[in-house]
Amino acid sequence: MPLFKKMFETLMPKAPINCLYLLDDSSRDKHVHYYVLKGLARSGFNPLIGYFYGDSNDSRMTGNGISAISLGLTKKQFRHFNPFTVLKLHNLIKRNHISIVHCQRYRPLVNASLAIMGTDVSTLFYTVRATGTLRNVHRRAVFNRICKKIDRTICISNSVEDDMLYNSKSLAPSKVTVIFNGIDTNAYDFAMGQEEARKRLNLPEKGFLFGIVARLKKAKAHNILLHAFAQVAETAPEAFLVIAGDGPLEKKLKREADDLHITSRVFFLGPKKPEEVPVVLRALDCFVHPSIREGLGMAIIEAMSAGLPVIATETDGIIDIFNTPETIGAMVPSNDSAVLAKSMNDFLKKERLELKLIGKKAQYHVAEKFSRERMVEKTVSMYIQLGTQKK
Repeated sequence: MPLFKKMFETLMPKAPINCLYLLDDSSRDKHVHYYVLKGLARSGFNPLIGYFYGDSNDSRMTGNGISAISLGLTKKQFRHFNPFTVLKLHNLIKRNHISIVHCQRYRPLVNASLAIMGTDVSTLFYTVRATGTLRNVHRRAVFNRICKKIDRTICISNSVEDDMLYNSKSLAPSKVTVIFNGIDTNAYDFAMGQEEARKRLNLPEKGFLFGIVARLKKAKAHNILLHAFAQVAETAPEAFLVIAGDGPLEKKLKREADDLHITSRVFFLGPKKPEEVPVVLRALDCFVHPSIREGLGMAIIEAMSAGLPVIATETDGIIDIFNTPETIGAMVPSNDSAVLAKSMNDFLKKERLELKLIGKKAQYHVAEKFSRERMVEKTVSMYIQLGTQKK
């Protein structure tokens, strides 16, 4: 960090450079965005969050040198391409003397690539957070036309990078950078014990608790987890399953748990605020994440940071997390409840001391590779190197 700070002092812009950080709306606010924005503000940049729709006053990331503005569109207006949207964004860029535009999703990128024409914008960044972004012929054709305008495409995992390079023949590998998402590792290291966390959440104080924190949607494969747990529950009366999160499949998953006769052993906690997640994780013995698709797998990183062993699927993005010679959990094929159940049983039989050792190794691994400091340092360095050289 001292070397990084010294580099900032010599390379950071002499006068603040105005940056536009483009998101769909304030519901897309994430910790990773806030960490980067704060890092930019501390490093001599002047970040402005741009929302296409919704109220900018709903932003949870403003203050400390960060401001926000909305184009005032409706969600329906933003969903389809409209020259009016491009014009509004163009005027916003000119009015705020923007030099750097950083797009966080595909639609903002398409609009920004046109809106920056005739402005003072010298640098365009694009962050890709999931595989399948260029999932159809139309998207690939549009991206191949505009990707030459992008100074750097940032991928949050090696799998996302591979996916982008495979689907775009116009994207030069030299203009792609992998920067892993980072978390505040301190948020998951606190004094509360497992017993207290379970009491607070009305969970069984005794027994072995498997759990997941994720949106209840198809890609997270909760149904596979329920079927796997049903197999575990047949021979392990001490086992329970905790599911935190909400989503479109909530009612269906509860019916499925009932059909599998495991309702009394499964606890649906509903949605949890970010500050409540560490308490949920503290209550668990093992985290299980059977997702079939991930950009990186932030829930897994958070669970490891909380000192939990993790069972996850061999899915794009998740593979990057397990890239270590240390045993930090287990990986299983996706969409296979029998194999997942076997792995869950294996962890259920481990001694508590061994589980804690695996969790500690996972915790150290995350602190080493997926900290917010590491993510911010790499992102801000890129801004300094590419965003100031054209000024």
